[in-house]
Amino acid sequence: MATIGTRLFTMFKGEIVGRDEFGNRYYREKRGPSGRRPRRWVIYNGADEPSSVPPTWHGWLHNIMTETPAEKP
Repeated sequence: MATIGTRLFTMFKGEIVGRDEFGNRYYREKRGPSGRRPRRWVIYNGADEPSSVPPTWHGWLHNIMTETPAEKP
Protein backbone atom coordinates (compact mmCIF):
# COMPACT_ATOMS: atom_id res chain seq x y z
CA MET A 1 0.00 0.00 0.00
CA ALA A 2 1.40 3.38 -0.99
CA THR A 3 1.56 6.06 1.68
CA ILE A 4 -0.43 9.27 1.34
CA GLY A 5 2.80 11.13 0.51
CA THR A 6 3.60 8.72 -2.31
CA ARG A 7 0.06 8.97 -3.66
CA LEU A 8 0.17 12.79 -3.66
CA PHE A 9 3.63 12.89 -5.25
CA THR A 10 2.42 10.44 -7.89
CA MET A 11 -0.75 12.43 -8.55
CA PHE A 12 1.02 15.76 -9.05
CA LYS A 13 4.44 14.83 -10.41
CA GLY A 14 4.08 11.33 -11.81
CA GLU A 15 3.43 10.05 -15.30
CA ILE A 16 2.36 6.42 -15.71
CA VAL A 17 4.52 4.51 -18.18
CA GLY A 18 3.16 0.98 -17.87
CA ARG A 19 1.85 -2.01 -15.96
CA ASP A 20 3.15 -5.52 -15.53
CA GLU A 21 1.41 -8.88 -15.37
CA PHE A 22 1.04 -8.58 -11.57
CA GLY A 23 -0.89 -5.32 -11.81
CA ASN A 24 1.97 -3.14 -10.55
CA ARG A 25 2.01 0.38 -12.03
CA TYR A 26 5.25 2.11 -13.05
CA TYR A 27 5.80 5.86 -13.06
CA ARG A 28 8.40 8.44 -13.96
CA GLU A 29 8.67 12.06 -12.93
CA LYS A 30 7.07 14.42 -15.45
CA ARG A 31 9.71 17.11 -15.08
CA GLY A 32 12.73 16.59 -12.88
CA PRO A 33 15.23 19.25 -11.88
CA SER A 34 17.70 19.99 -14.65
CA GLY A 35 20.96 18.14 -14.42
CA ARG A 36 19.59 14.88 -13.05
CA ARG A 37 17.60 11.91 -14.26
CA PRO A 38 13.84 11.85 -13.62
CA ARG A 39 12.77 9.64 -10.72
CA ARG A 40 11.20 6.26 -11.45
CA TRP A 41 9.03 4.27 -9.07
CA VAL A 42 6.47 1.50 -8.75
CA ILE A 43 3.09 1.38 -7.02
CA TYR A 44 2.51 -2.24 -6.06
CA ASN A 45 -0.79 -4.02 -6.58
CA GLY A 46 -1.54 -5.17 -3.05
CA ALA A 47 1.24 -5.65 -0.49
CA ASP A 48 4.59 -3.95 -1.07
CA GLU A 49 6.59 -6.91 -2.33
CA PRO A 50 9.72 -6.00 -4.32
CA SER A 51 10.14 -9.58 -5.52
CA SER A 52 6.94 -9.12 -7.57
CA VAL A 53 8.78 -6.74 -9.95
CA PRO A 54 9.76 -8.63 -13.13
CA PRO A 55 13.43 -8.42 -14.22
CA THR A 56 12.65 -6.21 -17.23
CA TRP A 57 10.92 -3.60 -15.08
CA HIS A 58 13.63 -3.91 -12.43
CA GLY A 59 16.19 -2.92 -15.08
CA TRP A 60 14.12 0.10 -16.05
CA LEU A 61 13.57 1.20 -12.43
CA HIS A 62 17.34 1.15 -11.80
CA ASN A 63 18.19 3.06 -15.00
CA ILE A 64 19.86 0.06 -16.62
CA MET A 65 17.42 0.38 -19.55
CA THR A 66 16.22 3.67 -21.01
CA GLU A 67 13.06 2.32 -22.65
CA THR A 68 10.28 0.72 -20.66
CA PRO A 69 9.29 -2.89 -21.35
CA ALA A 70 5.97 -1.45 -22.61
CA GLU A 71 7.86 0.64 -25.22
CA LYS A 72 10.26 -2.14 -26.22
CA PRO A 73 8.86 -5.57 -25.35
